[in-house]
Amino acid sequence: MERPQSIVWFERCYLACVAVGVLNTALLWDTVIAQMAENPQTAELGPSFVPTILTVGLVLGLIVSALLWYFTARKGAVVTKWIITVLFAFNLVTTLFSASQGTLPEGVSGVLGIVALVLNGLAVWNLFRPDTKLWFGETAA
Repeated sequence: MERPQSIVWFERCYLACVAVGVLNTALLWDTVIAQMAENPQTAELGPSFVPTILTVGLVLGLIVSALLWYFTARKGAVVTKWIITVLFAFNLVTTLFSASQGTLPEGVSGVLGIVALVLNGLAVWNLFRPDTKLWFGETAA
């Protein structure tokens, strides 16, 4: 079965969202490491602990994102469609809460976070377009 156009757009938006997230992580890397090193509890664990944990977290996040992308965009798994939707909803609520508390990141990091959220929202929106129903097996052929 040929992939519907909405799934192609989902894929583009979702992968762009992941790329923006990786870029944001790279830009914040030194700042996060410095902040964690200032914390006495994490400083006790040694200088390599924080970069190692950040690297492991980044790699695991990329693996999960890749699996969600693959099973949604290439295999039409409805379960991963809903996992992506729930994760987006959680991210949206968290961002709105942060905005209401005035704790959104400032500068480039904040802008990239909003760009990633918008791209993720567009990706999710494309999952629910009419031409995806057959892709996800939600209607008979």
